[in-house]
Amino acid sequence: MTTKKSRAKNGHGYTYPYRNGFRTVIRTQGRVTTAMGRSRTESRNKAKEKVKKLTPYNTGKNALGGKTTLGDFLPAWLMGEHRHSITNSTLERYMSLADHHIIPLLGKWPLQEITKYHVNEMLSAMAQRGQSARSQRQARAVLSVALNAAVENELITLNPATHSRKIRVNTFEFTPLTGQEVARVLESTKGDFLHLRWRLALLYGLRQGEVLGLRWKDIDFALGAMKVGSQVQTIGGKRVFTELKTASSRRTLPLDGESVALFRSHKVDVLKRKLLAGSKWQEHDLVFPNATGSPMQSRWDNTLWGRMLKNAKIPHRRLHDARHTSATLLYEKGHDIEVIRRFLGHSSVELTSRTYIHNSDRPLREVALNIGNLG
Repeated sequence: MTTKKSRAKNGHGYTYPYRNGFRTVIRTQGRVTTAMGRSRTESRNKAKEKVKKLTPYNTGKNALGGKTTLGDFLPAWLMGEHRHSITNSTLERYMSLADHHIIPLLGKWPLQEITKYHVNEMLSAMAQRGQSARSQRQARAVLSVALNAAVENELITLNPATHSRKIRVNTFEFTPLTGQEVARVLESTKGDFLHLRWRLALLYGLRQGEVLGLRWKDIDFALGAMKVGSQVQTIGGKRVFTELKTASSRRTLPLDGESVALFRSHKVDVLKRKLLAGSKWQEHDLVFPNATGSPMQSRWDNTLWGRMLKNAKIPHRRLHDARHTSATLLYEKGHDIEVIRRFLGHSSVELTSRTYIHNSDRPLREVALNIGNLG
C-alpha cells in the first residue's frame, strides 16, 4: 500500500506520513528544507520556522541587497548607470521589457532571493502570453546585465540569470544584393538626389541612422575621408542627433575618387534645395536633408528604398540588407575579416563573420580549388 503525499500551496512544500509521524519538505531558494512532527500541522510549522531562519542564498556584502527589490533596482539602474552605454532606442526597448514583463513578474522579489527558477518562470509566463522567443531572450539578457551590475555593487554574489534556461531564436536569413544588382542600382539612380545615399549604403555599409545623420563637417574633401561618429534617431517623437556609443562604431573611412566627386556635386544639389525652400529651410548641415533641411524620417527613407528597387526591377530587400551587401562584396574581393569589421564599425570579428560573411561562397570555392590542385 502506497502513501499519498499531501501537497500544499506553492512554497509550502508537501507533507506525508513518515515512520511514526509526518515529514514536510519545502523547496525554496534552490534549497530543500525538511522537518519531522507527530502531526501534519506540527511538521509543517517546524519546516516553516526553519525556512524563516535561512540566510538568503545569494547574500552580498552590501546590506541593502536584502532590502532592495528588483522592482526598485532595475529602473534606477537602467535610467542611471546603464543609459550612458546604450542608444536611446535600445533604452526604450529595455524599459518596455522591464515595465511590461520583468517587473510585473519579478519586481516584488528582493535581489538576494531571486533564483534561476524565478527567471525560468518569467520566461514561461512570457511564452504563455504569446511573446516571441526574441523578446524572451532580450528580457533575459536585460535582466542578466542588470544582475551583473548588482553583483558589481556587492548587493548579491551570484547572477541567477546566468544559469537560467537559454532561449533559442531562429536566425533571420537576410539576402544581400548581388554584384550585378548593385551595379544596376547605381546605374539606374545616376543623377538622382539619393544616388550617393544608396552608394554609401551598398558599398560603404553605413547604417541608416549614420547616413541620415551625416553632416558636411564630417566630409574632408582634402583628405578624401568621411567621419562616421553620429547618427539620427527618433526620441520622444523628434529627430535628434546622438553620438555613436562604442569606440568601434566611431570610425573614419577613406573615400574612393568617384565618391569624393559625388559628394561635391551632391553639395551643389543641397544648396539648390536650400534656395528653393527659402525661409522654410532649417539649417542642420545635413548631407541628406529633407525638403526643408531637417533630418529625413526613417520610414520615408525606407519607402524611397523600396521604390528605387522596384524601378530598378530588383526583388525587394530590407534596407539593412544593403549593409549585408557591402560586407559580402568586400569579403568576395578578398578583404580580411578584421578589415571588414573595422570598416563596418563592428565590436568583434565574430559578429562580422557570423552575421554577414556566411552568405559568401568564396570559402567553398577555395576548398574546391584546393581539391582540384591535389589531383
